[in-house]
Amino acid sequence: MALRFRRQETVPEIEAPEPSGTPIAAVRPREQVTVVGKVTRMRAKPSSGLPALSITITDASGTVNVVWTGRRSIGGIALGRKVVISGVPRLNGDRVEFLNPVYTLLEA
Repeated sequence: MALRFRRQETVPEIEAPEPSGTPIAAVRPREQVTVVGKVTRMRAKPSSGLPALSITITDASGTVNVVWTGRRSIGGIALGRKVVISGVPRLNGDRVEFLNPVYTLLEA
């Protein structure tokens, strides 16, 4: 019995559009927002004796801080990586900061 192989046509990959979000400069405290930016700073800083990962995200309009408590690192988050952050920011001093937001890593 002879097997016949059919040539499969390749389907071009369709690139997903880059997610859009609120410009960082337009982010207001206590309002649900989504921002897209690049990680420009990372540090593990203890807060009240507990580990915390703090990153700074930058887009063309500004910067915002993001803090995850109880974590020293998150797999995939690195300097230069683009991320989407969704959550409710708060004021920390004179800066807007996300605390334990939902995040999505974009392709490097």
